[in-house]
Amino acid sequence: MKNIVLIGMPGCGKTTIGRLLAKTSDRTFLDCDQVIEEAAGLSIPEIFEREGEKGFRIRETHAIEKICRQTGLVIATGGGCVIRDENYHHLKHNGIIIFIERPVHLLVREGRPLSTGNLEEMYKQRLPLYLRFADHSVQNNDTVENTVKQILSFVS
Repeated sequence: MKNIVLIGMPGCGKTTIGRLLAKTSDRTFLDCDQVIEEAAGLSIPEIFEREGEKGFRIRETHAIEKICRQTGLVIATGGGCVIRDENYHHLKHNGIIIFIERPVHLLVREGRPLSTGNLEEMYKQRLPLYLRFADHSVQNNDTVENTVKQILSFVS
């Protein structure tokens, strides 16, 4: 069973959608940020503070590589996983990649180290990368249940 991989801006709903999607599709849910935190013994903000974005991205790639060796998962990635090309190969190896789109003004910012700056600019920079990685895109501007239904229509 292929993995369902969720990509998109920080705060777009990947974790919330991923949990319901996993339950609905009888898969296991994994959040990349949580895997990184458990392996490091540090929170994401602490990793950024100690190692900067570069250190975090290295940890992120290692976590993605490890997670993607498994099958039958719903994977919520970090919003910046698309920055490193090598992540695409790991995620695509046995996964269907879904871009979760959400208007920038609706993105959750709390607890997200890179979401304190100009999200409009971040979105402009990352949008071409999200589109290049994605097999399908869904709008997350309705209920979580409807977003999950859209995703299931791509993977059924």
